[in-house]
Amino acid sequence: MQIVGIDKVKPGDVLGKSLFNKKSELLLSSGFELTDEMILLMKSKGIRFVYVMNELTKDIAPEEVITTTVRQIANQKMAETFANVENNLAFETFGSENIKKRLEENRKLKKIVNMPAVRKVVGQVLEDIVERQTMMFSGLQMKSTDGADYEHAVDTTVLAVLISRQFRYDYNEMKQLGAAAIVHDIGKMAFRELRQKPITDLTADERMIIREHPIYSKIILESSDPEAFVEQAVVMQHHEMENGRGYPQGLKGFGRPPTKDRGKDTGFIHRHAEILAVANAYDNLITGSFDGTVYAPDQAITMIVNGQAGTWNPFVVSALVKVVQCYPVGTTVRVKDNASKSFVGYKGVVAKENTDDQTKPTLILTHNSMGAQITPKLVEFTTERYMSIELDM
Repeated sequence: MQIVGIDKVKPGDVLGKSLFNKKSELLLSSGFELTDEMILLMKSKGIRFVYVMNELTKDIAPEEVITTTVRQIANQKMAETFANVENNLAFETFGSENIKKRLEENRKLKKIVNMPAVRKVVGQVLEDIVERQTMMFSGLQMKSTDGADYEHAVDTTVLAVLISRQFRYDYNEMKQLGAAAIVHDIGKMAFRELRQKPITDLTADERMIIREHPIYSKIILESSDPEAFVEQAVVMQHHEMENGRGYPQGLKGFGRPPTKDRGKDTGFIHRHAEILAVANAYDNLITGSFDGTVYAPDQAITMIVNGQAGTWNPFVVSALVKVVQCYPVGTTVRVKDNASKSFVGYKGVVAKENTDDQTKPTLILTHNSMGAQITPKLVEFTTERYMSIELDM
């Protein structure tokens, strides 16, 4: 199977994996020969990548971070959760103090978020990750703008959990982090109109209101689960930065790995929040939520490492680099350069990842440096002294 960018999908291509809408209802079934109408439907849903079956890649099996079944369950529960908040709290954009007052009033009336149900979903995600021994996060996520909010919540949770495993988090710590991660943006659901606007179209006032969403998320969570003090702190702090220039409190980082032995986080960013912040920043970059531009996985990683997308705990950033697959199995890449100068400019499909160095995978080469199709050739690049590749999707 091959992962293909939606703009390169052609009528007659065979869909490799079924697609579902935000209600987890079947949109298109695998095995169908795609038509112009089907491709337009996928584009209208904001789907950027799909799995396609062909003879060339019949033996390639791209691995998903969590199973389709678990993802559907998580997506459906978070879609319901977000819709409940939106339906009960959605209001027009006005002063942040008035917004806080209204949220305070609402939290006295009802529990908007069913946290036991949310924690159950997080538990299913964790069990799936642990059972399948998932260690890597496929940087190229099969998302749609149709379900951007809840898919962001689920993917950020999965990535945060995988990062936490690098620091030997135990099951209860991962579940606590996961519960905070999956509802970290719940406060944004009150702003239906603002969320429908491209980020580049927001006014200065609207941007300031959106920046308050960690506070709104904390207030909503506090109402729904008063005893969840850690989760409340983590949700509140997921935009705080290592250098103290984040928001809403301007807290600084602890300057050490996010492990239990570093001591209390009083006065500093909570260690779970340091992990969530990096996972959130990465997903925002690859989905266009950061500045309106959709960045490739390797570009997003580079921006985070170089501090172009915020200043985060360097130990967490290093862990992110280890767990994100920038060139997942099934993607098409171009060989930019290598030590032997072999096949420079050629394009091919990643057949096998290299866990020691992602830039040196095993490829099925399909096109030469002039762009002409060639007889498929399996080449292993693991012995190259250095190599540079890029996605060609």
